[in-house]
Amino acid sequence: MNPRVYIMLKLLFFSLLLLFATSANASGVARFKGMDGGKPYTLSLEYIDQTTSRIDMDAKSDTAGYLLFNNRQAQIVSSYQGNTLVMDLASMNQMAQSLGVMKMLGIDSETLLVHVINMKATGKKETVAGIVGEVYKINWSRNNVKHQDELVLSRSPLAWEYTAAWIDAIDVISKASPSIDIKGDELMTKVKKGKLGILRFGSQFQLVSAKSKIINPARFVAPDTSFNIPGLSDLLGNL
Repeated sequence: MNPRVYIMLKLLFFSLLLLFATSANASGVARFKGMDGGKPYTLSLEYIDQTTSRIDMDAKSDTAGYLLFNNRQAQIVSSYQGNTLVMDLASMNQMAQSLGVMKMLGIDSETLLVHVINMKATGKKETVAGIVGEVYKINWSRNNVKHQDELVLSRSPLAWEYTAAWIDAIDVISKASPSIDIKGDELMTKVKKGKLGILRFGSQFQLVSAKSKIINPARFVAPDTSFNIPGLSDLLGNL
């Protein structure tokens, strides 16, 4: 074989390996903090791809628990009277408020209507958790009350990784819960088209740290449990 051809094939081979390794390394963990209803919260997002993720609430909170997202399905894992409780969000949507799902997500109101009105680049840059982003002014409303905040978006591939998983999780939640209505066509179009990561949204949501890492797939599997809330089956049957 011609030495030049051999070298080219070798370089191509290693380039493909590098490409595969880069595209396969889409798993990681991101931690966030924010304020909701005047109360601070922290949470972490683990993901192994866009549709497989886990959101853990602050372990110190009295509503600590976590949500699992797998192939557009969501499960809530929490505790009830000292027992582990696993609930399918889609089948529990009519009971979400009474079982504390909204509170677990840091949402105080019975309904959550979030609409993005418009957004505009400011030309400023901001570094959040070591990642540089561009600052936007965003006008939005929550339950028909208008707000204006700063939004920081980044072209960092790492920021896009966790944002893609986050967007998918929020979409699954909003479709499964009739009390949640989130509309942000302009924001979602810009984020998805540009593969932009969300670093900060006012004081409501801010990245604390993010890193790529291999995560045990078992972290995204609900624990086996036969425990049921007394009377839950009868209650569901009457809905």
